Amino acid sequence: MLIEEDVLIFDLDGTLFDSAPQIITCFKKAIQKNNIEIQKEISELIIGPPIKDTLEILIQSKDHDKIDLIINDFIELYDHKYCYETKLYDDVKETLEKLYKKKKMILITNKRLSPTSRMLKNADILKFFDNYFSVDQNDPTIENKTLLISNTIKSLGIKSDSAIYIGDTNGDHVASKKNNIKFAYASWGYGKCDDHPDYYLENITELI
Repeated sequence: MLIEEDVLIFDLDGTLFDSAPQIITCFKKAIQKNNIEIQKEISELIIGPPIKDTLEILIQSKDHDKIDLIINDFIELYDHKYCYETKLYDDVKETLEKLYKKKKMILITNKRLSPTSRMLKNADILKFFDNYFSVDQNDPTIENKTLLISNTIKSLGIKSDSAIYIGDTNGDHVASKKNNIKFAYASWGYGKCDDHPDYYLENITELI
C-alpha cells in the first residue's frame, strides 16, 4: 500500500485511542446517577458521535429533559479521571513518529476539545500534529465532522486531492466523501464501513 496524499487527517476514538472502556464506564455512571433506564445497550457501537447525540439514542424520550444533567456528570467523570486512563492502540505512537517527518498531520474529532487536548498530551503524541480540531455543536460552521473537515481544509489551504481522512465509522467515510477527500478505514476501531473505502487498513503501521 502506498499513501500518496501529503496531508493525513486522523479521527481520535477508535482510530488512535481505544477509548471505549472509559467512555462506556462514564455513560453508565452518569446515567445511573440520574436514575434513568436505558433503551439500548451501552457498547462499543455507541462510540463516535457527540455525547448529546449518543444520549438521545440511549435513553427514552421521556427522560430527554435530563440529558444536560447527564452530560454534566459525564464530563465531570471523564475529563478529570477517565480520559487520562485511555490507552493508545498498539503501534500508534511509533507510527505517528515516523509519519510526521514526511507528512502534514491533523486531527479532527467529534470529541470535545478539552479531553482531546488532555489525551494527546498525556499520551505524548500532541507533538506529531500540526493542528487538532473538535466538532462544536454550538458553532454552526463546525457543528458536525463534514463541516469541520470542510472548514479546516479551506482555512489551511489544503487541496482536497492531497488529503486523506483515517477513521473507523461510516460517518467518517461520509464526511470524507462529501469533502472529496479519500478515506482510509481503520478496521480495528468500533464502527463499520458499508461502502468501499479508498484504503482498508488492518493495522495503523500500513500507513508507513
